[in-house]
Amino acid sequence: MNDTALLAIDLQRDFLEENGRMPVGKNGAELVIASASRLLKYAESVGWLQVFIKNEYRKADWIGNLFRRGAAIEGSAGAEIDPRIPFRAGALVVSKARPDAFTNPALAEILTSAGIHHLVVLGVMAEGCVRATANSAIRRGFSVTVVSDGVASSRDFLRRFGLRSVQKAGARIRRTSEILG
Repeated sequence: MNDTALLAIDLQRDFLEENGRMPVGKNGAELVIASASRLLKYAESVGWLQVFIKNEYRKADWIGNLFRRGAAIEGSAGAEIDPRIPFRAGALVVSKARPDAFTNPALAEILTSAGIHHLVVLGVMAEGCVRATANSAIRRGFSVTVVSDGVASSRDFLRRFGLRSVQKAGARIRRTSEILG
């Protein structure tokens, strides 16, 4: 039984499209999309569980939405998975409204019931949701690898901060090419 899951965090239109409400920028988006595409294909070929994590904020959270510039509002086009990501109908999707994806108990239940012990994590924002989810996973006893060329942020120094932070917490940092072998 395979004990690895690929967590694809917040690969949504509002973050990856240039005209999104909280874009990571063209270079960051292209990097993440290329890495995610390769790793999702690889995960399927080796039998890794694939879990898409999505921000979905309630429209009524007007204060939070103000700070997020209205990004990823539940039911909006910006909350959809970016169409450049190889997302299959019926894929596992876990929604969240906080940076740490484990705040939705369904994630831990899915991983535990599938016998998952190792997580490969990619997505956006490196200093926010990627960092919070990876750190929470480590505290829960998962082995975590964060894909360095599979994460982005609105600023490069934030991306670097996120990667340093998860590494200090115990995550391995690997490039897509290192994972694919």
